[in-house]
Amino acid sequence: MSSNPVADEEKDRLFVGALARGLRVLAAFQPGEGALSNQVLAQRTDLPKSTVSRLTYTLTKLGYLSQDHDTGYYRLGLAVLALGSTVLGSYDIRRVASPLMRDFAMQHTISVSLGMRDGTDIVYLETCRSQARVSVQLTVGSRVPLASTAIGRACYAILSPAERAALAPELAQRYGGDWPAVAARLQASGEHYAQYGYSESFGEFERDVMAVGVALPSPVPGMPVVCLNASGPAFAFNAETMRKQIAPALMQLARQIVP
Repeated sequence: MSSNPVADEEKDRLFVGALARGLRVLAAFQPGEGALSNQVLAQRTDLPKSTVSRLTYTLTKLGYLSQDHDTGYYRLGLAVLALGSTVLGSYDIRRVASPLMRDFAMQHTISVSLGMRDGTDIVYLETCRSQARVSVQLTVGSRVPLASTAIGRACYAILSPAERAALAPELAQRYGGDWPAVAARLQASGEHYAQYGYSESFGEFERDVMAVGVALPSPVPGMPVVCLNASGPAFAFNAETMRKQIAPALMQLARQIVP
């Protein structure tokens, strides 16, 4: 498989390039930030600014972007929000998981999140923060890397060999010269998951964050893999606590969500 997805797209006669470019513009927006200019969008998408200008004009006309009249910058529009609500609403597992996750967060004073793989990232579908004064501050829609997070490693651990092989070129492109070391850590994490039933990331994604993760059994054949993590600040949770208390409890939570 080629490591250049753009070249692969150009060879695919069924691939609609204009649609893909529009979606790349929408994907360039990140949670919590303000409006973006065409220049910033061009930098993030690696598209010519003239192309981005046409795309933002079209997306604004369709309601997927809205334009600030004072600055001319763009932000996501209500049509995207409607799509996002439809997507989240389509996953019944989220409605089942939410109250159980809230109870877990309160009982263990730790944040817990539900996520799904999107390429080399995990996208959060639901998150419940602990009531502690300091907690991990991630929200629905946040993206975290698969390779260095507990939730991502849990999702990776249960992929089939064919799925891992298909994902490898994307990971190699993302990490460049660091990929061999990243691949070795993923391999070790997969072996750990097979032995213990959970994954861990202690200070790897964020230096002061301790996290463990588990994958949920798929309740519906063909449904994308959904995973859980529990994460807390390093000053409150050490490795022994995460392994002996939080990981077993998280595994039990997964069994409650999907018996």
